[in-house]
Amino acid sequence: MLLPLTLLSWPVRGNTCCQQSVQGAEMFLPHIAALSLLVLWWVLAIPAAMAEPNAPEAAELESHRSQAVSDATLVTPEWVERYLYTRNSDLLNDSFNDHVMSFYYFGRVGQRTLIGLERVRGNDYEQFFSLLIFHRTELLGYYRNVLSFPSGVSDSGDVQFPRGVNAHLQGSDALLNIHSPVFIALCQRQRGVQSLAELCVPWTPVHSQ
Repeated sequence: MLLPLTLLSWPVRGNTCCQQSVQGAEMFLPHIAALSLLVLWWVLAIPAAMAEPNAPEAAELESHRSQAVSDATLVTPEWVERYLYTRNSDLLNDSFNDHVMSFYYFGRVGQRTLIGLERVRGNDYEQFFSLLIFHRTELLGYYRNVLSFPSGVSDSGDVQFPRGVNAHLQGSDALLNIHSPVFIALCQRQRGVQSLAELCVPWTPVHSQ
């Protein structure tokens, strides 16, 4: 504990040694006080400095997450139509001869969105259905000319189809899931229709569209 300067500076008569000791203490007192302040600053500043980098990193991470969610919400049927036209997508080949071309939103889970494209073509007004999967605002790929559109997407990302349609990934009983890191052919068959063979549609990845 540091003593007040006034206590150390009282005159001491008849004792030169004591006076010199007091004068020495007075000389070093400012240095001791400065050193104490420096140690205190170091003790308080080091933990704060170690914690500071985490705050900007956490804020930046949260910003990226918010931006990702914001980007995903842009993927609507109207937005997808413009997206495909501006990239001259193969999905729209010869579309000027279509009787009808419509886009449908089937669901979004996290940053993945499932969109449907219906084209009605020919003299018989035949319907052609395609499923498009987006990650944020990037088209990952699509299933072209599937047998049936889905009825929706579950909270886990599983694509659900109408009750009369059996649907699974080729070579397994697994359901199509829009969160899958890898996509394989989608197989569908209408229940109760013996003459209609199972239709398996390959996954078409997209890198430049």
